Amino acid sequence: MIDVRKMDVIPKVFQCLAKSRWLQQTKIGDKDEGDDCSISFLNYDFSLGENLQNELANLIFYFDVHRRALKENDRLAALFAIISAGDLAQKLSDFFDGLKEVVLSVMHRDPRFAWPFVPEEYQIPQHLLTTAADALKCMADLGNAANRDLLMLWKSPAGKIEVIEKHSVDVIQRTFVELAESIGVSREEMDNNINENDQIEWCIEYRYSLGEQLEKDFGRFLFSFEVLRLAILKNDQSAAYVALLDCRLHSHDISNLFLNIKDEVDKVTVLDKRFSWPVIPNGYQLPEHFPINPRR
Repeated sequence: MIDVRKMDVIPKVFQCLAKSRWLQQTKIGDKDEGDDCSISFLNYDFSLGENLQNELANLIFYFDVHRRALKENDRLAALFAIISAGDLAQKLSDFFDGLKEVVLSVMHRDPRFAWPFVPEEYQIPQHLLTTAADALKCMADLGNAANRDLLMLWKSPAGKIEVIEKHSVDVIQRTFVELAESIGVSREEMDNNINENDQIEWCIEYRYSLGEQLEKDFGRFLFSFEVLRLAILKNDQSAAYVALLDCRLHSHDISNLFLNIKDEVDKVTVLDKRFSWPVIPNGYQLPEHFPINPRR
């Protein structure tokens, strides 16, 4: 289970990097000349955790609307909904890819950040790993937070605990499986996902739960940033550098997960001509009888 409020530590981590003793000349808002990405990428005036849970809830919402529209034989609404879902998946992918680029800038591209040589056999001190793991544990006062069927939790502005369940994310996989079945594509073909030209046909791993994979990836992602935060506080540059390597890797993994969803949407809506869809007219909106998106 992921407490997405932990996302809000990320901008603070980079601010601490900039203000730490060995980087005291670095200004958080500066951009490197010739480099489009800087740590100012994370200077948001809103909660990253709240933004993440809103976008993920919207993504699931549009897949649910798509499935309902197909049951009602409204292919125009179904197409509109799944394209909207693809746009949100791209947006989420772009965010985590941008975060990966920020990490790369701090590690290699920005000459104001100097890092020590770290041998390959170096291991982050165990006390940092243990403290980071403890910091990410959900507190007992969050009620049903211990439920392993839950993917994410957060507190609403009113202080109420809200959640996203893992199985609700799996609606994404079920959607593509059912679409594939509608044109005679079997699960076995989707699981193998390599055609006769050794090209990837289906981007998502259909043998595994997408909700479980997202929880695993987010857990590693948040853990790496918590280790980085602690290493900065301890003025341990070697541990901070290795933690940054992990931050880059796990940001990339999550970006790819959402990009795979976007690629799958493109496949079933545009690239694979076996799917037949109507043309969406300009100014089209979902019919009023569909539920209103709760996270706009």
